[in-house]
Amino acid sequence: MLQSIFLITVLSFLAVYLSYFIYIKRNVSKPWNINVDRNFEPKISILIPIHNEENRIESKLENIKCVSYPAKKMEVIIADDCSSDNSIIKVRDFMQKNSDLNIKIVEQKPRAGKSATLNKALQTATNPIIVVSDADTLWPSDILREALPYLSDRKVGAVTGRGIHKNATDSWVTRSEGSYLQLVNLLRLGESKIHSTIRFEGGFCAYKREVFKSFDCETGADDSGTALNIIQNGYRTIMIPDAVFYTDFPSDLIGKFRIKVRRANQLIHLHVKCIKLLLKGRLRLPKRIAIPEITLFIFAPVMFLILVITSVGIVILTPLSPIGLAILVVTISLLIFARQFFFEILINNFILLYALLTFLFKKRYIAWDKR
Repeated sequence: MLQSIFLITVLSFLAVYLSYFIYIKRNVSKPWNINVDRNFEPKISILIPIHNEENRIESKLENIKCVSYPAKKMEVIIADDCSSDNSIIKVRDFMQKNSDLNIKIVEQKPRAGKSATLNKALQTATNPIIVVSDADTLWPSDILREALPYLSDRKVGAVTGRGIHKNATDSWVTRSEGSYLQLVNLLRLGESKIHSTIRFEGGFCAYKREVFKSFDCETGADDSGTALNIIQNGYRTIMIPDAVFYTDFPSDLIGKFRIKVRRANQLIHLHVKCIKLLLKGRLRLPKRIAIPEITLFIFAPVMFLILVITSVGIVILTPLSPIGLAILVVTISLLIFARQFFFEILINNFILLYALLTFLFKKRYIAWDKR
């Protein structure tokens, strides 16, 4: 019985990952079915949400100032979620020294979370393109030139960028996360080529103002949740691989765990919303993308737990059986020849499982936490 459960689970687990990966891989190399106007240069409002970012906000504004885009076509809105440090003082000092840059401050009091703060800033924005960027990320000078032309297509409602870790070689944690990101970005690109991805990143997102009413407050994922809402409004949301931005990632396991559990909890909430829409026949994200994504976030963690429990049970109870020996050989081989890959799979599935439990126990991450 235990061996049967193991075999069914491992085959299902591999089928989900391998079949979707092969399908995505086939689409990654296909051309975009999008009209891209490289001369597209709209007026933009850049929203920067902050909470206690006094150590970062000046360098963030300096970075925005150096972006290759006409200053007269940009407004920068600092969306402050009740900071208790000197963040706003630093912003005002920068404004005095850089009057050529159109900067506004919107303050949210009391603290209400990132999405609510962005929505307050959205009411102040005056331009047709809304760009959002976290304070702890830096842009290369050409990011707007790389990303915004895709919004010239009437079918595209939003675009996001590809994050690169500045400290990718700091530790085994950052190195393994880099490998994981390569896989995730491959999936995001393939989904974008097929139709849309809802895995948006807060380091760089650009939205057409006309295609959404507000940032998503329901799931806590202001970026990905808003992307899903835009898809529901009949538009595509895509990842542009050449629109890169830079950020730091925790070099210790505890820091990684905290960030990824919060993000996984939000994405699980988002995919539960997809399930509800799917059951009602209202989901506009294509099923060939939605169903594998729902499986990966909702069902794969449970399958992973069953796989671990049955594997341990088989090795303990029948270590010399063909399946028991196979489990031992595969595990030892992975530890010797693909240790980083093996541990990354274990860690990420454990994080997904823990995040699923936090979701089931109604834990929500609406207001951001400091890293």
